[in-house]
Amino acid sequence: MFGSLRKLYRNTLFRLSLLGALLFVLSLFVALGYIYYATIQSELSRVDRANETEIAELQEFYDRAGTRAVNQARQIGLIAPQEPMTSLTSRQIYHQNGMEQINNLVIARGLSYGDLPYERVYILQAGDRVTGNLALQQLEKTGEEPNPLLSGSETRFTQVNIVYPLKKLDDADPEDRRARAMVGNIFLNGKSTAKILVGRDVENIERTGERVRTAILTSAGIALLLGLLSSFFVSRRFARQVEGFNRLATDIRAGNLDRRAPRNYSEDEMDLLAEHLNAMLDHISRLMQAMRYAGDSVAHDLRTPLTRLRTRLETAAVDLGDTDEAMILYEAAGDADQLLSTFDSVLRIARLEAGERRELLKPLDPKPILDDLAELYEPACEDAGLSFEADIAPKTLILADRGLLSQAVSNLLENAIKYTPRDGSIKLVSRKKRGGGIEIAIRDDGPGIPSWDRERVKERFVRLDKSRSLPGSGLGLSLVEAVADLHRAEFVMTDNEDLLPVDKGGDPDRPGLSAALIFPRAKAESKSSQI
Repeated sequence: MFGSLRKLYRNTLFRLSLLGALLFVLSLFVALGYIYYATIQSELSRVDRANETEIAELQEFYDRAGTRAVNQARQIGLIAPQEPMTSLTSRQIYHQNGMEQINNLVIARGLSYGDLPYERVYILQAGDRVTGNLALQQLEKTGEEPNPLLSGSETRFTQVNIVYPLKKLDDADPEDRRARAMVGNIFLNGKSTAKILVGRDVENIERTGERVRTAILTSAGIALLLGLLSSFFVSRRFARQVEGFNRLATDIRAGNLDRRAPRNYSEDEMDLLAEHLNAMLDHISRLMQAMRYAGDSVAHDLRTPLTRLRTRLETAAVDLGDTDEAMILYEAAGDADQLLSTFDSVLRIARLEAGERRELLKPLDPKPILDDLAELYEPACEDAGLSFEADIAPKTLILADRGLLSQAVSNLLENAIKYTPRDGSIKLVSRKKRGGGIEIAIRDDGPGIPSWDRERVKERFVRLDKSRSLPGSGLGLSLVEAVADLHRAEFVMTDNEDLLPVDKGGDPDRPGLSAALIFPRAKAESKSSQI
């Protein structure tokens, strides 16, 4: 399951579609968040401002009523005209009349809405006297201590959220409702004389806010789910088209140049890509046909004269007998034979690189082939003064062509025999690797190939300076590379791991070479196909 999800996430169109869905959800959050602020949060802010304004208004009523009461008391002689406002009598009259005015307002406003949900809620506390429509209610200040009046500041208003029970006429159980209130103080000469709570019932606003928040989260979840589903289906359709192109490329690499990309003639991007790809494949097919025609023509026109030339030279050498002229003719016939061999190698490499014979690859066990090669080359190693050893794993399976595999391993063995000094050793190894692949390697203890030249010697006609004095055309490793590419195998050259490294006492002039063909794991088609 996780593998399928990783494969889906690697799809470029899915990632782009998912990014678009996430951006859409983000924009949806921003838009709906603005709607929430404009409809809910702004309404709550308006309630807070109204509460603050009303507390300031009540303070003004308190001051106005108190001042008027003190002036009347002076007129009727209850207090002396020159008595200051800071005197005890003046403060008592001021406070009593001011509180009476506020108390009347609180009672009138709090009862104006009957038993229906309160529009306004009040608590007025002066000493032991508590009035207001919530004076006898059990209040809860959400998240803090129960009595909201105890937390009011002495110098500023404090905003509190409270929950109060409301008992309707037709309902036996009270209903908990939320209110948003401001707790403040009534001041006289800079000192607090009473505490007051002024609030508004915001139950309907809060419920609307909850519905809006739920709608925001639900719509965002639905949008994200729909975005994921649309991304999945769109990416699947796109992936099928890309997979078709991948299968086409695989078939073309296998040498099936007649394959073409399917078109739906919708003139969209994928259809235009298929059109251009088919046009390119048509052009490549024409070039390959022209190259094959040219190669076949050259093979026909040159191979026959070269063969005749070699035959005539050998015949003339036989007629001359045991003379110096005969030896020269024999050498010329050998050069012609080498020229024919080089020509055949070039044509074979070109055809392998074009993907020919890939359809002939079959699952087989390489052990019988390697055993035959070991038996064939062991005497050649003895004649060259070399020791030979074979370590071939049984019951392995690769997808290969018997003839091409024999040719590639033979080239590697001949190179090892050619470049390994006398008293050296050569080892033919076949083993299973951890990933399931099969490695076929020829290891020697000769001078090896420098790491910076190992890729270059795979090119055609490339020969290192130390090997130019030896016979050869520089095509052996190129042919091995072409065979490896045809089999989708790796041709890797490294130092011989069986030898001691230089830092542990090994010979720095003879690091050895391990030339390995690493074949991917193959599945058996049937018992009859295994060799």
